[in-house]
Amino acid sequence: MPRLVRAGHRASYHVTSRICGQAFLLDDVQKEHFRSLLRRVAGFCGVEVLTYAILENHFHLLIEVPGTPGELSDEELLARARLLYGDERKGQPLSILKIELALRADAETRLAMRGILLRRMASLPMFVKMLKQRFSLLYNRQHGRVGTLWEDRFHSVLVENTPAALRAVAAYIDLNPVRAGLVRDPKDYRFSGYGEAAGNGRGWANYPLFRHLAKGHVESIQTIAALYRRYLYLSAADPRKGAFLSAEAIAAVLAKGGEVPPSQLLRCRLRYMATGAAIGTRAFLEKHLAQHPRLLRRLSAPSVALLMEEAP
Repeated sequence: MPRLVRAGHRASYHVTSRICGQAFLLDDVQKEHFRSLLRRVAGFCGVEVLTYAILENHFHLLIEVPGTPGELSDEELLARARLLYGDERKGQPLSILKIELALRADAETRLAMRGILLRRMASLPMFVKMLKQRFSLLYNRQHGRVGTLWEDRFHSVLVENTPAALRAVAAYIDLNPVRAGLVRDPKDYRFSGYGEAAGNGRGWANYPLFRHLAKGHVESIQTIAALYRRYLYLSAADPRKGAFLSAEAIAAVLAKGGEVPPSQLLRCRLRYMATGAAIGTRAFLEKHLAQHPRLLRRLSAPSVALLMEEAP
């Protein structure tokens, strides 16, 4: 399956990666370390993490990548660098001290350092590479382990930047802990975007997904949160994918806020979300799959068209 990347353009992606051999290595402590590192790498790269789920043997991310780092001053570059290089050990190729000295040096040295930093920003492959490599080093150091931690290739799905497409992918991610049998309610899983927002005490306005969905709309964050929760439960009840929440649990949620139209249900097999190439309207897919005619022929028919995986 080709990896579709809109280099140089703002775009959203669903990113997944698994531990080698699908080993269950990430306990709660390691999940917290991964989440902390995720925030630091995202802050450095300028990537917005809309939602996520960190499980014992893999992770899911729904992210928006800016495409270009923009016009950053030396001070802004240094502030971002502190997120990632502020605790580097001695002897590392880059440290916050080396970066700070280079940015204050002669023009040639300053521009060279700016180039090094900027090339590591606003890039989907670089973002995932730094996240996985840095966590591997941390995990191996803590456990006296050597060798690779992750399967070689991460998978990414290009997601149309529309509420329908983002909501569909986010629901799939936020429901992962429920499908895995870890919790009965997605809000109770602390290592996910939805669970973190539900439990952090700062309200739904702290959930990046809801802030993103609220852009340009009159609905309040609370209204968006209520609609999304109903959407989550109806997505989990879709018989085409096998309901994995009880009818009682679904009815209890719907009774508090009413039903959402059936047209808003997920329109694809669950396995697509982790194995496809792109998600969005037919027009969006036709535009971005123009160079992949075999995939283009496999578009599904619904108004929220989803590209299924190729047959082996």
